[in-house]
Amino acid sequence: MHTTDSQNPAMAPKVWQEMTQGQLDWAYDQANHAPNRVEVLEHIAHQSALSREQVPKPLRLSYGPSPIEMLDWYVSEQANAPIVFFVHGGAWKSGTALANALQAHWLTALGCHVVIPDFDAVTSVDGDLAHLARQVQSALLYTYNNCSKHHADPQRIIVVGHSSGAHLSACMVTRDWVSVGLERAPISALLCCSGMYDLEPVSLSARSQYVCFTPELVQDLSPQRQAQQFQMPVVLLCGENESPEFIRQFHEFGDALRLNNAMVSSHVVQGVNHFEILQTLFDPESIHSKALKTLIEEPLEHLPVNI
Repeated sequence: MHTTDSQNPAMAPKVWQEMTQGQLDWAYDQANHAPNRVEVLEHIAHQSALSREQVPKPLRLSYGPSPIEMLDWYVSEQANAPIVFFVHGGAWKSGTALANALQAHWLTALGCHVVIPDFDAVTSVDGDLAHLARQVQSALLYTYNNCSKHHADPQRIIVVGHSSGAHLSACMVTRDWVSVGLERAPISALLCCSGMYDLEPVSLSARSQYVCFTPELVQDLSPQRQAQQFQMPVVLLCGENESPEFIRQFHEFGDALRLNNAMVSSHVVQGVNHFEILQTLFDPESIHSKALKTLIEEPLEHLPVNI
């Protein structure tokens, strides 16, 4: 394993399990595992533009009081259609709805609504990651409450996320929904791609330089620690060429869900890194897209163990 520790790694103190500070920082910095990330992200933005050209302009709707609290709603012409609610990644500090619409063309053609919220960068809210979770919850609640207005099915909201967006998507299952008038999370199925599900090692990494981690936040926003709440179908994806820590998080979250009798399907997508796996969502025949189609189209009891 690569390390940035200036001293001999064998002599450096371990900060989490058997990892030194340098090793942990290396593991949670995607620059070390996807050297083509800039080019791939540019291509994803281009694919999003191509996708948007193929569909009617989305509704730009406000789900909260601040200027950033807006979402793009790509409307389906099909009555009582399902909704794919997509949460973008970006290490909690970058990304927009506009640049993450690469799946809108084929999902709307399939008869789905597509909702993509914008929310604050954690760096613009003094490192308050809980603030982002509250915003995404507000966007999801707004979506649920406005289904009838757009002829969508409130019982078929599939939440999808990539990277830090996968983390926030999984957190939506464990939020307090009773206080906002619902008995449970308005999520019929969940697809998490390349996410982090236990924040303890993340909180010890260099990401703590811009996120204000506390023991309470780590507990509250670590969905793996609340695996018993995942009572809907869940699909987990991860790229073969991801950071070893992201691969470990993928496997351990899946194991935790299975131990709690969740309906889980998982797949390691061969030959792709952390950003290339998102790029595959543009192609309706990719493993990523087929996994999403499975959640949209298949009876829940027919979900496979592996896709």
